[in-house]
Amino acid sequence: MIQRGPSGISRTAQAKLPAAPPGRSGWPWTSDEEPDGSPSENVTWPKITVVTPSYNQAGFLEETIRSVLLQGYPNLEYIVMDGGSTDGSVGIIEKYASALSYWCSEADRGQSHAINKGFARATGEIFGWINSDDIFFPGALRAVADGIANADMFLGGMVKVRKDGEDYVEVKRSTPFAGQPIHSVRILSRGPRYEFHFYQPSLFWKRWVWEKAGPLDERYHYVMDVEWCNRALAAGARPSLSDRPLARFLLHEDSKSVSLEERFAAEWFRMYLRLGRRAGFRFGACLAASLKPARTVLGTRATKELAEGRAVRAWQYRSLARAVKLLGRILGVQASAGGHTGKPGA
Repeated sequence: MIQRGPSGISRTAQAKLPAAPPGRSGWPWTSDEEPDGSPSENVTWPKITVVTPSYNQAGFLEETIRSVLLQGYPNLEYIVMDGGSTDGSVGIIEKYASALSYWCSEADRGQSHAINKGFARATGEIFGWINSDDIFFPGALRAVADGIANADMFLGGMVKVRKDGEDYVEVKRSTPFAGQPIHSVRILSRGPRYEFHFYQPSLFWKRWVWEKAGPLDERYHYVMDVEWCNRALAAGARPSLSDRPLARFLLHEDSKSVSLEERFAAEWFRMYLRLGRRAGFRFGACLAASLKPARTVLGTRATKELAEGRAVRAWQYRSLARAVKLLGRILGVQASAGGHTGKPGA
């Protein structure tokens, strides 16, 4: 099932968006807020392509779609890639189809594949994606157009929330300037050790970066965003950072960031070892960076084995964890230099 829409979203089209469902209020439902300002005088209106991947997220999808379409950005290309949902998501997408640049609902190989398919159709100068349970704040795309003008990537702030009934409760505010740095050791063979705190919903980049770094690696289900960001930095992309919140990141029981520490850590471990074998990366530094997620995996498995009465297996995993710690000493680094244990948007 495929539906095409206009190539850009005009203010007239926005004014004709369907009314908010009964009982919904505030941004992006029934808000009196207008997107603030416009890009600086030296910035034109570059076309921004936003892709939303989705699968059976009917409870959140409409809010995401409205937060993009109501940006008031005059040169927007919005693509929604649904993975063949059966929960009413298609009906929601059809409701907004006339305002979308492109959408489809068909089986795919997962989130990374859906995003890659979306960007394969993109015609914009600036790319970014927003998942179907997150939203942009008012004026986010204008801030991107302004902030990326003299850079290749732009990362703004983010607010993490959880649902409490019909309300959202703030859990944490993140900025690129505070938190675990993307590089706790210098893994790039050229360029600096980047120290900004990484999360995906507020990240945008120029088209050439995607073309040079390549699409998302579909082998990953949890760390494909930071793995791609590392490849983009290795390709020479220069980031611009802002603490202005651009996006809201929702924690809920079905989100990937809840209760999946071991799986995240396992992917972080594999990611660093694979990056270490790529041009543009330092193998020894990548090996060092893999130590913390490796210890997380081993420690988690030891705890599980002990809880299930397999003391010998638990001892084996703990011994391996100690060996990893020793390897860190041999390499002359702390095992904590591995950076993240894997929860995106943390």
